[in-house]
Amino acid sequence: MSTDRQKSFIATIGIQTNLVHFLDVVNGKQATVTSPLFSGGHFTGRPQSRDDSHLLGFRPEPRLTLYFRHTDRGYRLYIRTPGPYYGKCLSLDKNGILGAFAPEGSNVYQLIGKQGNTLSIDAHESDRLEAYLQVSGSPGLLHTHQLHDSKFTYFADKGGKPFKFHFKILERNASFTDQPEEI
Repeated sequence: MSTDRQKSFIATIGIQTNLVHFLDVVNGKQATVTSPLFSGGHFTGRPQSRDDSHLLGFRPEPRLTLYFRHTDRGYRLYIRTPGPYYGKCLSLDKNGILGAFAPEGSNVYQLIGKQGNTLSIDAHESDRLEAYLQVSGSPGLLHTHQLHDSKFTYFADKGGKPFKFHFKILERNASFTDQPEEI
């Protein structure tokens, strides 16, 4: 029987034609979205802005690197790309949009194959992997999502058409950063 470390790995995440990264990297600056909805009028006040920099979108380069930490419920996805999100986890915000958040209470994911089966890294010999991501306990799969007030493309768990991710495995049997001697 494999240990959690033996089932854990480090990989880059992308799609067939583009890669996935945080919106501030995609945009080259802070990803601010100004919403005209319910704003700007005499009674509603000035337009509202929000910072979506920590949410995921498409980018040609550089690659987002993740540590897939195996648990008994699935994989917790830690960010290993150097920068402000290093050490955070991919998780859903209160609106079901995927982004970088503190590890405490972050989502756990299943890797789902094209036949709808849960994939195991133990049985996968190639360093290339195509899979869907499913939040543990959710009936749906992650998909792209457009917000009405934003020019960016996001990833969400809101019941849309499933999105197939491409992973390039860089390291197998990867230890947790603060437990390098783990077996």
